[in-house]
Formats: sequence, C-alpha cells, structure tokens
Amino acid sequence: MKPLKCLAITNSYPPDHAGGYELGTCNLLESLAKNFAWENTVYSSVRKEKSHRTMSTQLTGFFPGRLGPDFQRWRTKRALIRNHQRIVSELKTETNQADIIFIFNPRRLVLPEWTSVLELGKPVFVFVSDFWPQDPWATDIFHSRSSKNESNELKDSALRTLYSSVLKPSQFFSNFTGAMFGSEFMQRTHAETFSLIKNQCVAHWGIDTDSFPEVPFSSERLKVFGFCGRPEKEKGLDLALDAFREISKHDDDLRFMIASDLRRSSFGRSIIKKISSDPILASRVSILGDVPYSDLHRVFYSKIGVLLFPSVWKEPFALTVLEAMASCVLVIASNTGGTPEIVDQSTGYSFDPLVNGSLVNACIDVLKILDGNHDRIQRGALRIRSNHSLPFMAKKVDDFIRRTLYNS
Repeated sequence: MKPLKCLAITNSYPPDHAGGYELGTCNLLESLAKNFAWENTVYSSVRKEKSHRTMSTQLTGFFPGRLGPDFQRWRTKRALIRNHQRIVSELKTETNQADIIFIFNPRRLVLPEWTSVLELGKPVFVFVSDFWPQDPWATDIFHSRSSKNESNELKDSALRTLYSSVLKPSQFFSNFTGAMFGSEFMQRTHAETFSLIKNQCVAHWGIDTDSFPEVPFSSERLKVFGFCGRPEKEKGLDLALDAFREISKHDDDLRFMIASDLRRSSFGRSIIKKISSDPILASRVSILGDVPYSDLHRVFYSKIGVLLFPSVWKEPFALTVLEAMASCVLVIASNTGGTPEIVDQSTGYSFDPLVNGSLVNACIDVLKILDGNHDRIQRGALRIRSNHSLPFMAKKVDDFIRRTLYNS
C-alpha cells in the first residue's frame, strides 16, 4: 500500500478529556497510521506536546492559546496575533510536504490560520461530526465568542485586521476536495452548506472494540441503570433521574450509576443537590465522578446493564452508545440526531424526549421482559463489532480518500 502523507488539523489532539469527537479524531488518525500506511503530522490548538496517545503520529505543532473558557483573556488574543504569521508559515511548509490535508470540524478552529492551506492547491478533505451553521463566519468559535460592537464587528482592531485575510465563503467551500460526515444525520443537516462538494461519504465513528469486551448477560445487571456524559443540560441527566425515580417506586432492587464530573458545571452541581435531597435517589444513585477513559469499561460499563442516553439535543453520533453496546449493555436512547442510526427496536429501545412519560415507558418495557432482552443486546454488540469498529471506520476513510485522489 502506498504511504499517504497527511497534514491533520484539529482543535484537540491528544484530547484533554475523553470528549467524543476529540477522542474519535485521535483514535482514527492512529488507526490510519497503524493499518493503512498513513504518515501523519498533526497540528492542534491544545498545548500538549507529549502523550501516550500519539503513538505512530507526530504532534509537531499547535495553535497558540488554549481556546477554552478564557476566550476573552487578552493574553489569548495577543498570543493569537503575535504567532499568527509563524503558524501560517509552518502550516504552509507542512502542506507542501503532504499529499493531503485533513481538517476536523473546522468550526472549532481559528479561520485565518488553517484556511491559509486552502490556497496551496493540495487536496483538502474535511471531516464533520458536529453542527456547522450555514454562515461560515459562525463556524469559527474564537470569532463568535470574541467581543463585538453594536454592528456585530470585532471590537479589537488587531483581530479585525487578522480576520480580514480570510477567504470569501465562495472560495472557502470550493477548495474542499471531499467531505466526510460522522453520521447520515450530519450529512443531511449540512447538505446545503456542502452542496458544491461532489465527493462525499458517511463514515460513522468507530471505537476500539477490544477495549470494550462483551460482559456476560444476566437479568440482575439489567436492574443497574447508568449515565455517562458531560454534566450539561442538553445531555438530559435530569430527565434520566426523573424516569429512574418513577420506576424505582415499584422495584427496590433498582440502582443508578453516574459516570460524570458533576462538580464541573452549575447544572451538574444542581444534580448533586437533587440527588442528596431526595430519599429515593440518595439511597440508590452512585456518583462515580470523572472516570478516566481507560477505566470506563472496568469501572462503569461492566457494572451496569442499561445505559440511559437521554440527550434532549440532536446528538451527531455518540461514542458512548457504541461503547455501551459493544460491552453488551442495553441502550435506551432518545430518537434524535444520529442516534437512531445505531439504536433501533432490534438493538435497543428509543424514546421521544419531548413526550412526557416516554422514557419511563421505555424503562418499564425493559423491566417487563428482563430475560427477553438478551437477543437485542447480542444484535447490538454484533452490529458494533461488524460496522462500528475503529479499523472498519479507518478503512472507509482510507478507501474514500484514495478513491477520490486517484479517480479525479
């Protein structure tokens, strides 16, 4: 197989946390390097030069500033402006040495920096697994969160000058050679935005299934419910707790485990108060806190029988669901976003988060036929290992890119 030199540009590599797409990006690039002769150079916005996750890839550069809660700090802005030309120069040098440019979720990057590679004529592929608004300007998180004046212009004159160098939208999209999407839902959502790009494919996220081995089935495990995710309102943890409390009234054996650092957010802290002030929840809910990704299967998935995935927003495509199903955990998920592409009536249970009682009814259905859920669990685990493993995803990406390059 011919080696493929890739310059990958992403906002976080290796991930600072076990966030979904950051982790997926990291794992995908490593799988491509290991199995498909990719030689990756990775530019990231996170200041972390060494990590056990880099493996075959190289972390040779990073964007200045940590683009997190400190967007408004003047040091972040000054670092961005001071290092801009150096970063652009380094990116152009790396671009000239690469066969392809692979950009992950551009809306999380700083447009004036990474868009410089679009003018150099190399094939540019984009992977989209989160929401990309119709307005390209709105895709830049740094721009959208910086201070604006009454006319919605950047207040900082140096930043205005910096952003004046960005390509026009018509130039911006016409420079992409191909677009990949993390789910069919993402492709539909962005159909208009990427309508000028004829080369497209869906490459569902994959996971390292060896890290999530199957756990033997038992009816007792199905009485242990679980939640894993960020402590934010849109993840629906309050909805899950309300449903669990309702079904617990009729079964004293039910338990609930939460794998989330609830203290990181005001919403999470309100959940802690909700649990501690309710006698039923306080006696049956265990808060594990922030579980390291490498320990998730041992500490969490191997202990629960049912994962509640109650997102009230449209999840693009969640790794949590894949990890649970691979571990032979039954999944009850909201029917929004890309989740129905993996959780259906043959592999799990779905519910409508906008309908009162829908999640409660789904939980009751599970408990009615505890032993009868074995087939669904097995079908779900088989689907993950067949179609959503990391090598399966990497092969799809490699096939798409090589086919696009050599057939154009």
